[in-house]
Parts: sequence; structure tokens; C-alpha cells
Amino acid sequence: MMPKHKVRVGFVGLSIKPYYSVEFRQRERAIAGLTMLADSLGFELVAMPDVIMSEEESIRAANFLRDQHLDFLLIQTSSCSMGEQLLPLVDCAPRLGLWATPDPNLQGEIQIHSLVSMNHFAAILKRYLRHEEHPFKWFYGHVETEDFQRRFVVTVRALTAVKNIERGRIGWIGGLSPGFHDMIFDEPALRSRLGVQVGQHEMGELVARAKAYDAAPVAAQAAEIRGAASAVTVSSEESFNRVTRLYLALKDIASEHGYDALAVQCWTKAQEIYNVVPCMAYSWMGSEDGVAVSCEGDVLGAASMYLLNLLTGKHGSSTLLDMTALDLQTQTMLMWHCGVSPRHFANDEGIKWVDHTTLGRKADDGPYGVSGDQLFAPNPDTSITYIGDDGRSLLVLRSSIIEHPNGQRGFDGTRGWFNQFELNKQPINLWDLVNTLTVRGHEHHFAVGQGDVTSELLEFAAWKKMRLVERVPYADYLQLEGVNV
Repeated sequence: MMPKHKVRVGFVGLSIKPYYSVEFRQRERAIAGLTMLADSLGFELVAMPDVIMSEEESIRAANFLRDQHLDFLLIQTSSCSMGEQLLPLVDCAPRLGLWATPDPNLQGEIQIHSLVSMNHFAAILKRYLRHEEHPFKWFYGHVETEDFQRRFVVTVRALTAVKNIERGRIGWIGGLSPGFHDMIFDEPALRSRLGVQVGQHEMGELVARAKAYDAAPVAAQAAEIRGAASAVTVSSEESFNRVTRLYLALKDIASEHGYDALAVQCWTKAQEIYNVVPCMAYSWMGSEDGVAVSCEGDVLGAASMYLLNLLTGKHGSSTLLDMTALDLQTQTMLMWHCGVSPRHFANDEGIKWVDHTTLGRKADDGPYGVSGDQLFAPNPDTSITYIGDDGRSLLVLRSSIIEHPNGQRGFDGTRGWFNQFELNKQPINLWDLVNTLTVRGHEHHFAVGQGDVTSELLEFAAWKKMRLVERVPYADYLQLEGVNV
């Protein structure tokens, strides 16, 4: 998805006269490269071309930059610089970058002496200004080098997610599903920590809107949804019609209220009021509109999916899964949900539209439609995350999706076999992972997206001062020290 809000990045280059920043065109080189990166990465650049060689010139630059509503300020030590030049700039943006470049030669007279000033500035921020808490990230290398760009790209992507999450809006429809006490959240705390705002709606509002659509657009939409499936085995044509109506209603509510993601109670209210399960609607919203819809009314899950959508850059949305089964012999985990994943996760068999595999199977008025049934395609790089504890913590996992070595297909629904996990960029075996998530009491949902964006997730957590979920190695005795408090 394309983020609504672009990051505004400022640039200023500092130096002093005994060195050669002007002769080597340090600022011009940086601005030209950053301008190209702004086009390719989608950020807005506010660059100071002026030569800043004194405290007075730095004050003038700061007076300009404070009015630019910057999200991030890159302070390049274009050559050796003085601490007095840094101080006026530290409050020009909420987040800073300190940038050093190499000398043109490694012997003879020193000409740039940039690295020492970056070290100097970092120490000032951490020690002299420690009471002000100016978060910063360091960079090294000329703008066109891989060393600089690899590190800078992560920052732009992470800060783009920060800016959009801070302005994010989630529609919460129907409340939480019964018994989901681990996903009860403190809305003011979430808004205070991350900026996310939540708009509440009754399930009856969604159903009333669904019932009001004319038959013709509903039939046309239903035909499109049917045509995308490899098979349709729903037992009730009316169920398919109703869930299609729910899709149209969800899409319109999201558009009218400017919601970036939705959290919708799929049971029990949808069955009580409309006699369907809406899984197909969530799946279609994710694949065709790129909008995250978390099931079971999980607002933190919706925020987590939205975060992944901002980082992966895919048209289709991430999905929300449970940790469902373990195969210890092959060291694989089945991650599953009952039919909500977008169809771009599917292997070559595609997605099937089916009756729900559990809800309604013992009910007098069941079975309920419509859900998806698909097995995920192999994918070497998959990101798994969850914003927990009202925005205090972040789970950061990388994994691979594989074909099961013994051909096991997993439970009916939307699902995949996962292995080769990394927690916070460090390999973790299956038993340690299950132990970590269980001992720490991690919420039982997991947002899953295509592509490895774990570096960006870790930087997002750092900028937002979120606690990471840390490993608790498996042991046979009772472990209490892993509990998050």
C-alpha cells in the first residue's frame, strides 16, 4: 500500500574553515544524492545548501529548519565541526541523524576529519544533553555508497511507518469476540503511545448497511469474487450474497471514515444478526483493496497488520494467524486461521470459497458461509509481528513458509507451514520460540506479511521506545522471569 503521509527529511552540513568541505563539494554531493533518493524512496527533502561554519550560521539554519515540520534531520559533519554548531539544531526535528564521510586519502594531511565530529556530536547528545533525550542514528559513507544507502533506506521506511501509524485510524466494528480477554486494550494508552485512533461501530450498523445495497451491484461483485476462486463449495447461495454485501459495507465504512485498517468481530454477533461468517469479506478486502481487516475484533492485531502493510509495500494486505500446531519431527509450525487470509498468499492451487470449517458445524442453522481455504505458497522471507501491551511492546520475527516435508496439508482454512525462525534477527529454535511466546504470555494473534522487513520493525520499535519480546530459552522447570510486567 502507498502510505498517506510522506516523511520530511532535512539536511544540513557543518564544517569549519581549516578543512576542505567546500573544495570537495561535500554538501553539493550529499544534496544531489539525497534528491535522487527522495524520488525513489518517496520522502520529501528539505536541504540547506548554505555553508555552515560558525555558531551564528548554525542558528540561522536552525531558525529556517524549525519551520519546515521535519520528521528527521540529517546533520552531516561535512568536515570537522564544533559542538557549538550542533546545539542550535538539536530541536529542529524530533529525530536526528549524524552523518560522517571518509577522507579522500588515508595518509598525509588530514582534509575532512568528519568521523571524529560525528563521534563528538553523539557524545554531546548522549552525555551533555542526556536530560533532553534526542534520539539519533549514525550514518557513514558518501550518499551514493551501499554502506550509507542500506542503512538510510531502513530509516526512511521505518520513519514512514512511524509517521503513518501516529496518524492511523482503525475502525472497530462489533467489539471483541467473547472470551478474548488477552486482547482487551486501553484505547487512551494506545493513542498516547502510538497515536492510533479507534472509531467504534455496532455490528448492527454494518449489517444494516449491507442489507441496503441494490441487488445488481451485489450480483456483479459476487460474480467477480467467485471468478477469482479455484472452487466454490458454499452450501448456500444466500450466504455468498450476504458476505458480498458485508464486503461492500466494510469497504464503504473504511472509505467514509478514513480508516486505515478495520477490526471486526466475526463471531458471535455476525451469526446472531446475519447468519453468516464474514471471513471472505476480510480476505477480499486484503487482496483487492490492500486494507487490513483483523478478525475477532482484535484492534491491536489490526494495528499490527497496518504496520506491516506500511513496510512491505505490497498491494495486498498482510494477514492475521494463530499459532496452531507443531510438528517437532520436522521443526515446523502450522500458522492458521479459519479463512481470512488474502488470496495472494495461496500456492498454485489458489483460494477456494467454502463453508466455515468450525462455526456452525454443530448448529441447527449451520453451516455458515463464507470462508477461504488455501495453503500458502513457499516464501523464504516472511515477517511476523504484533503490537502488544497497548503499544508498549513489539514482536519481531522472521520466518520461511515451506511445503511440509512429509506432505501434510494442515487444517482446512487459510494456513501455512513455517520454519527457520529468527527473533530480533537471531535464530531461534521452535521449542525456544514456543516457550518464549507462552512464558511471556504473548497475545495469541500474529500479523504476517510477505517479505523481510524485520530491520524496519526493529527500528520502528526503537524510535517509538517499544520493548522487544526477548527470548526465554526452554527449560523443564517453571519459568517466571519471562513474564512481561
